[in-house]
Amino acid sequence: MLPDQRSVFPWFLPRRPVPRLGAAVVLCGLLAACAGLSRDGEGYEEPWQPLAEGHLLPLEGEGNGVSDLLYELLVGEIAGHQGELQVAVEHYLRAAQRTRNPEVAERATRIALFAGDPAAALPGAERWLALEPENLEARQILAALLVNEGRPDAAAPHLLTVLERVEAVEGDGYGLLVNMLARSQNGDAALEALALVAESRGDDSLAYLAVAGLALQQDRPLTAVAAAERALTLDDGLREAHVLRARALGQAGDQASSLRAMGDLVARYPEDVDLRVTYARLLLQSERYEDARRQFERVARERPGDADLLYTLGLLNIEVEQYEDAQRYLERVLQTGRRVQEARYYLGRIAEAGGDPERAIRFYAQVNRGEHRDESVIRAALLKGGGGQLAQARADLSALRDRLDEPGERVRVYLAEAGLLRDARDYEAGMDLLHQGLREYPGNPELLYSRALMAERLDRIDQVEADLNLILAQDPDNAAALNALGYTLADRTDRHEEAYGYIRRAYAQRPDDAAVIDSMGWVLYRLGRLDEAEVYLRRAHDMMEDSEIASNLAALLWAQGRRDEALGILRKALERDPAHERLLRLKERLDP
Repeated sequence: MLPDQRSVFPWFLPRRPVPRLGAAVVLCGLLAACAGLSRDGEGYEEPWQPLAEGHLLPLEGEGNGVSDLLYELLVGEIAGHQGELQVAVEHYLRAAQRTRNPEVAERATRIALFAGDPAAALPGAERWLALEPENLEARQILAALLVNEGRPDAAAPHLLTVLERVEAVEGDGYGLLVNMLARSQNGDAALEALALVAESRGDDSLAYLAVAGLALQQDRPLTAVAAAERALTLDDGLREAHVLRARALGQAGDQASSLRAMGDLVARYPEDVDLRVTYARLLLQSERYEDARRQFERVARERPGDADLLYTLGLLNIEVEQYEDAQRYLERVLQTGRRVQEARYYLGRIAEAGGDPERAIRFYAQVNRGEHRDESVIRAALLKGGGGQLAQARADLSALRDRLDEPGERVRVYLAEAGLLRDARDYEAGMDLLHQGLREYPGNPELLYSRALMAERLDRIDQVEADLNLILAQDPDNAAALNALGYTLADRTDRHEEAYGYIRRAYAQRPDDAAVIDSMGWVLYRLGRLDEAEVYLRRAHDMMEDSEIASNLAALLWAQGRRDEALGILRKALERDPAHERLLRLKERLDP
C-alpha cells in the first residue's frame, strides 16, 4: 500500500575576548597590560590604564631582569594583537617566571586557556598560585587542569583546600566541587580526585554523597550505587543518598530494583512530597503510566495550585486515554494562569479526539505563542478543511508558511496543505501546490513523495515513477520510496517482477510494517502466487484496519473463490470508510 507520510575548560574561559592593544604600543601601556584583567575576570572591555608607580613587585632576576621582563611582555602583547596566541602564551609564561606579580601569571594562564592549550595553562596556574596562595580561583583552575591531565593525586589537595575554604563561609563546598568536576574531560580522574577528597574527610557521609552525584553525572551508575551505599552506612537517614542510589540503579538498567527502592523510601517518608514526585517521575520513565498517575494525584492533593503538576497529570491521563480526567486537570491549569498555551493545545487535541472539531478549533485558535502555536494552526486548518472550509484552511496554512523562515517548517506546511487537498480530492490543485514547493526546495524528498502520491491519484504513473526514482537517486535504501514504487508498479502496470524487486528491498528493512507487508502480499497476488499472497495480506489486515489493505485481501479471497468471506471483509470496510474510492470500485466489480 502507499502510506502517507560545541575549548577544554570552557567554564574557566575569559568572559570577554582577550583584549587587543592599539597600534601605538607605548611603555606605560605595556606595564599596564598586567592590570588589564581583574581577578574576578571582569575588565576586558575597559581601556587599559597605566599601573601606579611601584605596582610591580620585586623581580626574581637581577641585572637586566627588568629589561627581560619588559621584552617578554612586549612580544607577548604584540603577538596577541596579531592573533598569534601560542606565541603570546610562550612569552607571557616566561614573563611570569621573571616577576613576582601574580597578575602576570594569571594573564598567562587565561591566555593559554583562551588559546585552547591547557598544557601551557598548567605552569601558568602553578606560578599564579605560588605567587598568590590565597587566591581561590587560581587554586580551582589549577585543580581542574591537574584533573584534566590525569593527575588526581595532585589535584585532590587543592580540591580539599577549596572545600574547606568554601565551608568556612557556610557555602556548599561539595556542590561547587561536583559542578566543577562534572565538566572535566577526564571523568575517571575527576571521580578519583573527589574520592580521594572523600577518603581524607573520614566518616563524612556528604563526601560520599558528592561522589555518588558526580558518578551519576559522569554516567557511571555502578560507581554511584557503591558511593551512595557507603554514604548510607555512615548515615542511613540521608534521604538524598537513598534517592541517588535508586536513580543510579535505574540508570544501570535495573529498573525493578530502582523502583522498589524508591517505593520503600516513599513508604518510609510518606509526608515527603518531593520524594513522591521523584518516585512518580521514575515510574514515568519506566512507562508505568497508571502507577505514575496515582502518585502524581496524591501530590496534587497537597499542591492543588501547582500548574506543572496539574499539566503533567493532564498529559498522563491523555496517555492512558482517560480524556475526561485529562480535560479536568488541564482546565485547572488554565485557572492557575500558567502553562496556558500548552493546556489550550492539549484541550484542543482532546476535543479533536472526541469528535468535536468546532471546540478543538476554538482551543487551537487561542494558542498564539509557544512551541505548539504552529502545530495548532495546522491542526485547526485540517479540521476546517475536513469540515468544508477548504478555502479558509488553505488561507490559514498559506499565512503560516509566509511567516516561517526555517525550510523544514515551511516544507511541513506544504505537506499539510497537500494532504488537505488530497483528502478533498482536489488533485490538480495539490499538484500545483507541490510544484510550487519543489521550485522553492528542489529535490526535497518529502515533497517528491507527496507529489508522487498526488500523481498516482491522477493516473500519472510516469510522474510517480520519476519522483520516486529521484528520491532513490538521493537515498537508494529509502524504504518508503522503494515500497511506494514497487506497489505502484504492481498495482498499475504489468511490470510485476520489477515491482517485486523493489518491495523485497523495502521488506528487508521493514518486515513489521503493515504497509510493506500489504505491498508484498499484493505483488505476490499480481504474480499469481495466491497462497503466499494470502499469508502477507492477512497479516497486514490483522495489524491495521486500513481500507486499502481490506480491499486487497477481499480481492485475493474473491480470486480464490472464497466470495462470501471476501464480501464480508469488503462490507465491513465500507461501514468504516464508506467513501473510499478503491473500496467502492471493488464493490462495483464484485457486488454490483
